[in-house]
Amino acid sequence: MLPEFDVINITYSMKKIVKHFIKKLLLILLPLGGLYILAQISFEENRQSKHPVDAGLGIAILLFFILLILFVIFFIDAIKQYKKKEYELMGITIFFLLLFAIPILKILCLMRGGGFFCDTLLRFTKGWLVD
Repeated sequence: MLPEFDVINITYSMKKIVKHFIKKLLLILLPLGGLYILAQISFEENRQSKHPVDAGLGIAILLFFILLILFVIFFIDAIKQYKKKEYELMGITIFFLLLFAIPILKILCLMRGGGFFCDTLLRFTKGWLVD
């Protein structure tokens, strides 16, 4: 005999999960979109300058801090969701945390340099994000 499912509760929980995913995605895309626009403006100004400078380093540092702030926000949100026992929503938050972790660690290793962990990470992520 098949278990009975409450269709209304399933569709409500799916709507809640999709809504949460879209909110998280917008929270990520707005600052990164702003950084992209800033980078394009900065690179265009740098191309037209008589004495070009390294504009990419400033953009990489801004990217690091934006990702770090988003990581902290999502980590706090995951803890709140754990305390409220909203495990489905916490799974989405942890997914985004894992997506932030690799670029944050890679940029940190590039800025700080050295160490077995950094060498392994840089070899693993060769060609991703920043070279």
